[in-house]
Amino acid sequence: MSVPTLRRSGILHVTLIAPDLDAACVAYREQLGLTIAAHETLQSDLAAVLGLPDLAGQRVAWLANPAGECILRLIEDPPAELLAPTFRHGWLSLEVLVADVDALVSDLRAPFRVLRPAADLELSAAIRASQVLGPCGEMLYLTSIKEPVPPFDLPMSDERVSHTFIGVMSTPDRAASQAAWVALSGQPGWALDTKITVLNDAFGKDLASRYPVAVVPLPGQAMVEIDEVELPPQAASSKRPQRFAGQHSIALQLPALPDDLASAGWKQVADIQLGDARHVGLTGPAGEHVQLVVASDSIPS
Repeated sequence: MSVPTLRRSGILHVTLIAPDLDAACVAYREQLGLTIAAHETLQSDLAAVLGLPDLAGQRVAWLANPAGECILRLIEDPPAELLAPTFRHGWLSLEVLVADVDALVSDLRAPFRVLRPAADLELSAAIRASQVLGPCGEMLYLTSIKEPVPPFDLPMSDERVSHTFIGVMSTPDRAASQAAWVALSGQPGWALDTKITVLNDAFGKDLASRYPVAVVPLPGQAMVEIDEVELPPQAASSKRPQRFAGQHSIALQLPALPDDLASAGWKQVADIQLGDARHVGLTGPAGEHVQLVVASDSIPS
């Protein structure tokens, strides 16, 4: 088994739950140009950190970008339920940096599904994005950044597909989720109202409808976007399955575990030493999962 090479800053990688691991790997390889860098089975200690103890022993695939960095970890779970992430709270989307979103989206076909064509963002014409559903039910914001957008510290890339630089989440309470992420990152961020066309489409709203949003900076030119979303009544009242397919977790590295995260709304899932690194599993107020890697020169998976 080869050892995955991971990013060393920002969002290290994203974990997806895949009902059909092989089909998802083929789709990402053939259409987004990612390579299958490693196969392994999910070890029980990492399964605990991820809050997935019942998936210990399941197949795992690591997908790498053109730089050789493993940016996606796919864990197979055939019974996981496919449901568009717009209809539940927690992780809504992974925002992925790409060189040319128009060219990339024009090549996509099933099992990818383009929800919204590439368009400049209301925030800045320097940011152009398209919203796409992936093979595991995950939503991707494929985003090109053409020039700096102060006050945000955003990366730019000439790679076809680079890495996830923003985790986008849906919450019933922007203030509570923003407070939790400020406690984790140590950065206050910004609060604003903006239209989110992909949500308006999903809910049958006027495309100009606006949502309370917060943005909190993370280390390494990364951010979390927090969208306050009132779910439709049928989605809010529906019984949750054992597990949804799609985006499950993002991995971050911090030099130390911040104090008193519990009072900010975080619940600790597990705290395990793996080699030189401490891995802490956390869930936030909206149910979003984070794998936190604490103070390590080497970054194990």
